[in-house]
Parts: sequence; C-alpha cells; structure tokens
Amino acid sequence: MDKGDRDKQGNVIYREVLKVDANGNPPLCDCYKEQIFVNCNATSGMKPGEQNRFFENAILDQENRHFFQQAKKFVDSIDVHLKAGTWLYIHGDKQRAEPRGLSAFGTGKSYLTHCIGNELTRLKYRSIYVTEQKLFQDIKSTYRKDSEESEEEVLWRYHNVPILLIDDLFKSQYKDWAEDKMFHLLEARNCPGRVTIINGNYAPNRIDIAMERNGSAVSSRIFGQAVLMEMIGTDRRRNKLRGPESA
Repeated sequence: MDKGDRDKQGNVIYREVLKVDANGNPPLCDCYKEQIFVNCNATSGMKPGEQNRFFENAILDQENRHFFQQAKKFVDSIDVHLKAGTWLYIHGDKQRAEPRGLSAFGTGKSYLTHCIGNELTRLKYRSIYVTEQKLFQDIKSTYRKDSEESEEEVLWRYHNVPILLIDDLFKSQYKDWAEDKMFHLLEARNCPGRVTIINGNYAPNRIDIAMERNGSAVSSRIFGQAVLMEMIGTDRRRNKLRGPESA
C-alpha cells in the first residue's frame, strides 16, 4: 500500500500492510479455518441430545418466547458483540424466584445455551461450549504425568477462543485454586474480540455468595459488560416428570 513514503527521487515506497482481527492476530487462510473449526465449535462439546437443539425446534410459549427471541437477536448481532467484547449472562436465582411463586430451576437456561451454541456452529463461528465441571476437569487433567497438554495450553484455549459458552457457572464449591482459575479466565476474556456466554443460578449482585474473594469483581464486570437475561418461571423438568394429567 502507498502509505505516503517516498525515496529521494520521489518514488513511492510501498509498505506491506497485514490486516488483523480484534485481538491483533493475522487472518487465517480458508483451509486452516476449516481445520480449526472441526475441533473448535460449540456443538462438539455437547452431548448427542443437546446437539439437536435449535431455535426453530424449541417448544415456545408465552412464558419463554421472549427469552429465545432475545437470545436469537444476540446471535444475529454476534459480529457487533465480538467487536465490543460483549458478554451474555443468563441467570435464575431462587432468592428472587421463590418469593414470587416461581422457580429458578428447569426454566431452560441450559437448553437456551445449547440453542445459541448450535446456531453459532451452523454460522461457522469458532466457539467452545463447556460446563464448569468439564472446564475444571480439563485443567486438572494436565497435572497427570501422561497428559498431552500443559495447563498453559488448556487455559490459552479457553482464554482466547472468540466465543466461549460456559454452562452452570458458579455451581462448584470453590476452593482458592478453583476461584482463582475462574476469576483469571473471566478477566482474560474481558476485552474486545471475545464474547463470553454464561448461565448460572445466581443473580449478578449475588455472585459473591459463590465466589467469596472475587465475586464482587466478577459481578462488576457482568454488570458492565453483559446483556442480562433473568430466566425464572415454571420448572419445566418437574412438569415433564409429572405429566399432563397432573399439570
């Protein structure tokens, strides 16, 4: 490109300019993108039944319809959210639900997260879907002598994937080790070029109940960076077990 530089004779000195993404990484060729996508798509991290969950085949009603519409709108604007580094926090807290005669469980938080992940896979966005339990298992597995990956390699993957979906966050009984790992993971993803989609059972202002040392800092980042969706209502799992006769 002509960047305005000239030699002594006034001739143009062309400069090589390489486009980079929001994280400063150079572009990838199409064949390498496809190779990466095989192992870096949200659907590959789900169980077989979860891989078939999409917005178009979800059973909707007046209670949950607007949640799915809001989530679909988020996915439709994913390029904007990637540029801004937006988070999405889907939550249901029993302290807020029970006084209103509602449930914080079985409302479809994980189901909706699966729909989001499968749609991102269909759109060919590099993403990872993981439960909190699996994430910690991946880290701990690197401590074995026969591990094929180091802890740094596993963390790099979760820190740097463009879109990370974490199911059932804040469910673990956090020790100092686990809380530090999760806090630093979320901190690393608090930047443009990385979208983080989370579901959990704590309202944003009550995350410090689960994370005693860093919960307030995580809450602050969620309030400042995330689109919030509170999913409380009917416990669909319980109704399904009871069946239509007792509904």
